Amino acid sequence: VPIDPGLPQERREYILKNSKVGIVLTQSWLNEQLSWPEGVIRLCVNDQDLSNQSKEPLEAVQTPDDLAYLIYTSGSTGVPKGVMINHRGAVNTIIDINQRFDVSPSDRVLALSSLSFDLSVYDIFGTLAAGGTIVIPKASCDRDPAHWAQLIVDHKVTIWNSVPALMQMMVDCAGDKPQVLANLRLVLLSGDWLPLTLPTQIKALVEDVQVISLGGATEASIWSILYPIKAVDPAWKSIPYGCPMANQRFYVLNEFLEPCPVWVPGQLYIGGIGLAMGYWQQEAKTAASFITHSRTNEQLYRTGDLGRYLPDGNIEFLGREDFQVKVGGYRIELGEIEAALVQYPAVSKAVVTVAGTQLSEKRIVAYVVPDQEISSDQLRSLLHEKLPEYMIPSAFIFLEVLPLSSNGKVDRRALPNPEVFLQELEVTYVAPQNDIEQSIANVWQTVLPLEKVGVNSNFFEIGGNSLLITKIYSNLKNVLPNEVEYISLVDLFNYPTISALAKHLSQAQKVASSEPQKSELIKQLDIGKNRLKQKLKKSKTAHLWS
Repeated sequence: VPIDPGLPQERREYILKNSKVGIVLTQSWLNEQLSWPEGVIRLCVNDQDLSNQSKEPLEAVQTPDDLAYLIYTSGSTGVPKGVMINHRGAVNTIIDINQRFDVSPSDRVLALSSLSFDLSVYDIFGTLAAGGTIVIPKASCDRDPAHWAQLIVDHKVTIWNSVPALMQMMVDCAGDKPQVLANLRLVLLSGDWLPLTLPTQIKALVEDVQVISLGGATEASIWSILYPIKAVDPAWKSIPYGCPMANQRFYVLNEFLEPCPVWVPGQLYIGGIGLAMGYWQQEAKTAASFITHSRTNEQLYRTGDLGRYLPDGNIEFLGREDFQVKVGGYRIELGEIEAALVQYPAVSKAVVTVAGTQLSEKRIVAYVVPDQEISSDQLRSLLHEKLPEYMIPSAFIFLEVLPLSSNGKVDRRALPNPEVFLQELEVTYVAPQNDIEQSIANVWQTVLPLEKVGVNSNFFEIGGNSLLITKIYSNLKNVLPNEVEYISLVDLFNYPTISALAKHLSQAQKVASSEPQKSELIKQLDIGKNRLKQKLKKSKTAHLWS
């Protein structure tokens, strides 16, 4: 059961208790820093006692049908649900990828995905199964493309595996320096819409690289379908979803579970040995999502996605049919965010949507009907206690009532346009007052993109999100290298206005510039202390011998 230590305490403890974890592998500093449910045994991997244990491989006692891992995904009821994958399904996907793309001991994979995201299953076990090397970014720089670039060069990384948004950041960072990505031979992209321009941008930097689009579901052992991108057809509206992988099946079916003709949209179903064993301790949800076809008796997973067959046999992905979305590669049930919001006494009703059509512009917007006065910052702070960062709305719009349709349901199409609404509510424009503020404003305007940004505007309330903030950080390092040297990506979250960030940059630089003086002073004090010790030692010796 992989658990990201960065998750909110409430969510982390829910997963530990719900999965009935008995033993946790962790590190000593995390063991001390985090709270743990009663009875959970912690083994610290950096414990000296563990390092003295036998390193001989243990005898395998598992069978292919045993549970291999549980990964928790967003749930519509307000709590995450655990997806059960057996060894057979996981191994099938890994063997297919490794054989198909000749992954070998000479390969090195940059592990960018959170352990809570199933792409990490391939990063770890796919790489180790081939005898390859896993290159892990520093935790403090895991969303810094400049750090990735350095790792790729230093460790000669050959395989990239991530959501498209992270690859887009890497391409933007590499710019006109193709040598940065020169060692890459294989790029695996999945988890979200793939921009039509991205494959061409990648191949402009690395001519012979293989770019592969993959798809599927956490409920079907990482990936079930793929499409090798050789050239992008100008007539395409999206990159084809592709054809099923080895021992897996993908179907486009109508409401009667009959195959749809070419070009006719239908629901996407997955079959084959990659299917999950179901949802951990949730029989009703398992029965609703994992069905048995009435005529073929084949077990199928209903993805909730729409697609259609193309004349060449490939499948085209057409999006979701419900309120589940993907933002930044993470699968999110909007209902879980709504459920978290209405738990607060100050919130009467809440509806959550996704705004933006382009990959980099997608952001979560919450429409809230308050029962008492509450601010966006207060709601954001409260949600951080329950939800991971990628599920926190970037904007909150307060309404007196939610628009309803004739049948009494919330009319989502009648909700105010967030772009227009937020512009009307934006704080009074205050122009940059100095060079640092102007430089930051220029970067924000380019990335968001906006015509102008006031120094008191909150980054997250004018279109920003966690993916864009990493792009901001990368750009600032080029524009203000001396100032940004002394801050981390986390500081951009803590200082979300231009004014606050500029002050923090100036202060951090002042503190850093005073360090050499402090170091010299400490050095002189140490010299003085040593001299004093020597004198005292001589004095003491003389007294003893007299």
